Amino acid sequence: MLADKTLWVSPEAFRNRLKNYPNWEKSSQSILAVKFLEKRRQRLAQMSEVDIQNAEIAFERFKVSINSDRPDDAKLYL
Repeated sequence: MLADKTLWVSPEAFRNRLKNYPNWEKSSQSILAVKFLEKRRQRLAQMSEVDIQNAEIAFERFKVSINSDRPDDAKLYL
């Protein structure tokens, strides 16, 4: 099992491995994620109280629907 094994890497080796990673702040994926989150934030800011309440009700129904097919000890939403 992977959780039973502990892998130790020296700080120098870790720094060397990080040099091979792309610059996350400039990656196209993070730029797209920031744009998506900004659009979502703006959309949520424009929602009326009724829309917010309807979204909450829909999410509660979604949680019940998802949990209904799962065993009691494997519920995703408590």
